[in-house]
Amino acid sequence: MRAAVLYGVDDLRVEDVPEPELREGYVMVEVAFNGICGSDLGLIHAYGISDQPHPLTGACGPQVLGHEFSGIICEIGAGVVDVAVGDRVVVAPNYCCGQCARCRSGLEHLCVMAAFHGINAHGGGLSERTAVPASAVHVLPDSVTLRQGAVIEPLSVALHAVELSGAAVGQFALVLGAGPIGIATALNLRAGGVDRILLSEPSPVRQAVATKMGFDVIDPGIDDLAAAVAQRTDGNGADAVFECAGVAATVESALASVRARGAVVLVATYKEPLQFNPYALMLTEARVMSSLSCSRKEFESVIDRMASGAYPLDHWVECVPLADIVVEGVEAASAGRRMKVLVEVATGGL
Repeated sequence: MRAAVLYGVDDLRVEDVPEPELREGYVMVEVAFNGICGSDLGLIHAYGISDQPHPLTGACGPQVLGHEFSGIICEIGAGVVDVAVGDRVVVAPNYCCGQCARCRSGLEHLCVMAAFHGINAHGGGLSERTAVPASAVHVLPDSVTLRQGAVIEPLSVALHAVELSGAAVGQFALVLGAGPIGIATALNLRAGGVDRILLSEPSPVRQAVATKMGFDVIDPGIDDLAAAVAQRTDGNGADAVFECAGVAATVESALASVRARGAVVLVATYKEPLQFNPYALMLTEARVMSSLSCSRKEFESVIDRMASGAYPLDHWVECVPLADIVVEGVEAASAGRRMKVLVEVATGGL
């Protein structure tokens, strides 16, 4: 079967790989669509794949990538009872030990040995078939397509950030960066009843997309961000700020834009350590927090919202075939020529 395999930095290959093993308690998924994530781009361009076995999964490079995917169950392993062949599913990619203090307290997504399918586990969604624990699959409602299913995971990650912020109806939210995770964050804010949202984005391509989706957007290279926030909040500042760009300068902008005792959530990943002035926090007593992955409850909430039509895919989601993933997928997304890229993995037109 064909798969996209990462061997090292800037060494992603589409090649034939062995069929995955179907173990007890696992199901085999014929993958339909897999989204390219910012963390995938980080692995491809900066970090590569570890050659040391992961302590929880035992997996090491080379790695089949892909942790945002949907598909159809084509085979079930021994002991699986809650799903069946033919079920249309989306996969929650998180692996946890179930035994550490974090897992025992309900924070499985922060497990001290956390792993992710398609990052540091055996197999990934950028392959024609992949075996995953039956507990990881969620059957899609009839009203949710497989294409929609492939963006449930990133939307869940964004929902987790929104939940952490405490953003509420009637408040004002600032989203720094209108790339895929910024758009996902804005969509979740809107779905939760927060309709006063400002997106800050320097890319004309992404500005246009966000504007078409009905969001208030400014160019921080032209417009005064602090003045724009002050104008929209009677000088109070944003109740919640979401840093979705992964750039040190936007972290400084976040701290300068939040209201007194507001919330700043770091949603993006960062290639280098950040430096900031702690006095910026003292003067506002703002809360600054990071956000990682999502809970099972949030994953299920996004599925329910998707079924009710809360997350339109128009304008920000587009598809490329697996054979074209390197140029039309990875390179185009890295250069900002495309927004959210879904790789169409299935060869039989699922």
